[in-house]
Amino acid sequence: MAVSKQKPSILICASHSFKDPLFNGLMYQYILEHQKASQYAYRYHIVTEEQAAYALSSGEQAKLQAQLKEQDLFWHPMPYRGGKFILFKKLWNFIGLFFKIWGIKRREKAKVIIGFLAIAGGYAYIISRVLRLKLMVFCFEPHSLYMKEFGIWSGSSLKYKILNKIEYLQATRADYVTGPTIHTIELLKKWQSKAKLFRVPISVDTQKFTFSTQDRQRIRAQYNIPEDRYVMLYLGKFNGIYYNEKEVADFCKRLVHFDPSIFIFTISPTPSEAVEKAYLEAGLGKRDFLVLNKIPYEEIEGYISACDMGIVAIPPLDSQKYRTPVKIGNYLACGIPFLLNRGIADDDIMAEEENVGVVFESLDAKDFAPPLATLKRFMQEDKLSLQKRCRAAAIKHRGIQNSVEVLDKMIQEVYP
Repeated sequence: MAVSKQKPSILICASHSFKDPLFNGLMYQYILEHQKASQYAYRYHIVTEEQAAYALSSGEQAKLQAQLKEQDLFWHPMPYRGGKFILFKKLWNFIGLFFKIWGIKRREKAKVIIGFLAIAGGYAYIISRVLRLKLMVFCFEPHSLYMKEFGIWSGSSLKYKILNKIEYLQATRADYVTGPTIHTIELLKKWQSKAKLFRVPISVDTQKFTFSTQDRQRIRAQYNIPEDRYVMLYLGKFNGIYYNEKEVADFCKRLVHFDPSIFIFTISPTPSEAVEKAYLEAGLGKRDFLVLNKIPYEEIEGYISACDMGIVAIPPLDSQKYRTPVKIGNYLACGIPFLLNRGIADDDIMAEEENVGVVFESLDAKDFAPPLATLKRFMQEDKLSLQKRCRAAAIKHRGIQNSVEVLDKMIQEVYP
């Protein structure tokens, strides 16, 4: 009797929790789509670091692992260690990760490891060198440059030096690297990377993220938002590598002053009290804004549908040309345009070329006349034609097929 050949195995290293939207909404979706497209030709082994914020009970973990196994996906959750003595804890995390992946590699005869984002890419780089695995870094961004330019880390700090060195090594010595922007690819070429380079902006599931008239009406009714208000959505964090609450509040006040029909809808993990206080101190009236702290990730497209434009509040520092905000793909897929500063990823270029966004030189610039004129045109445009144009841009520039095609190309080369 012939013995069936075991499917090729692919190792995935992620420094996020499985349920963290950055992993669950991105890399996990690429894996799912690739499995479907390949007719489940591979076995994926996914190793994650589980943080308390996304913790599942042992029963929930077991149930999820059983569901994943049916699709030849095998999840290996590991504990996350943060807080004080972070470098020591990261080393301890890495040791545990190394032995976990070593065991899987020996058992599965795996040939390739994929590191998702910069931290996991660093882990995967070291492991690939020791275990002689092909390495792909998926969505490389130079986070050390972000931390330095925002003043969060100094250029002489140990954390900066370690991360900067590991980012350089993974980006230049991997076999394959995907970067989200033209500028990222140019940076890697400048570094003389030996990897095969692919430009792939962070992709979203444009089937999940789509406009819903029913959700728009339901959510507006639930929160008493009149249909004649033009709703600007601020979705995500404040501070760190974003503007702080006061800076965003001052900008939003200028928007409402420009057109009193504008309404600011904020959904952020930042405590609602702090955001509301900043809005009130900036001079916004209580009828001009709404702040929510948390909503289920599964419902986010409904909340986007309730809005008319998305805000992306990233300061226009030089290093921000290397990143791709996920929320821009989400906004466009749900049929709404976006607002951002010039120099953020390639999205300022897309905004103007595809006519799907308003580009400010800076959210605290003195002269808002040109971008406000563009904003007015969007506010007056027929919503249906605008939705179609935004959806088309989402599928072209941020559709999940872009990431799946590159993932498949790399894997086909490793497992011909």
